[in-house]
Amino acid sequence: MTNMAKQLALFLQAKEEGTLGTDLFVDSETQNPDEAVTICHVGGSAEFKLDAPGSWRKLSLLVRSATAEGAQERIWRIIGRMLEPEEGTIQVDGGQFTAQITSLPAVQALDGEGRYAMKAVFLFKQIKPVVESWLEAISQFTETSLGGQWRVYRGFNGTCRPAVSWQCTGWHSAAASRGVQQLSKQFIGQIAARSASEYQLAAQLLMLGLAEQAKLPLGGLGGRWLTVLDAQAAIRSGDLSTGVLTVTLTGAAGALQGATPLIAGVHTETKI
Repeated sequence: MTNMAKQLALFLQAKEEGTLGTDLFVDSETQNPDEAVTICHVGGSAEFKLDAPGSWRKLSLLVRSATAEGAQERIWRIIGRMLEPEEGTIQVDGGQFTAQITSLPAVQALDGEGRYAMKAVFLFKQIKPVVESWLEAISQFTETSLGGQWRVYRGFNGTCRPAVSWQCTGWHSAAASRGVQQLSKQFIGQIAARSASEYQLAAQLLMLGLAEQAKLPLGGLGGRWLTVLDAQAAIRSGDLSTGVLTVTLTGAAGALQGATPLIAGVHTETKI
């Protein structure tokens, strides 16, 4: 089983937030030095009940310092490293991870040496981007519409801002003609901006782009196109800088072999 606390520690070490075994520790605290970071596994209920047990862990982050200001500055800087990684995701040992804070930093009691400490709790989850042609089509449209400063995540929720995280949430198929199925898919885009005005502009650009373009190209698949059936945007309650964009796409898909008869039927004439 992968020690995910150590994976995170290796990431922080690469970002120059400490050195393993010197001032950066996993699952054990030491009395020295005064300035130290400890990452520990935490027990408790399973927040992601449908995920594979090995894909995530609940971890605690404990930062110790000789001063209150030092502890506060360092723990928030580390949280920023986890929530806003330069690469878009936390990348270490060939794997990709995201972190979700579940308990904001809280001041701990002074230890026996009179040192200050702050503690936060978060979920650390391994992710694998989804590779799928329709998801790629809506993602590429989003990247073109919003520009390079926006990140577009494919098949999972990212934590950087500004970003859009696309996921397919529903399928529907109907027979269009013999051997051809008309397939429809619903996609949800989680929009996370840095301000209310940035969110409004992004939602407007995406909605207008979908209305004007109406069709999205399926790159590399023989000139096929997807038709935009419907698009809606809504602000998330309580946060004017985040919202949800719902898009329904439809396109023709060849029926699976054996799904339809090769010929409509057979009629035998007894008298010729």
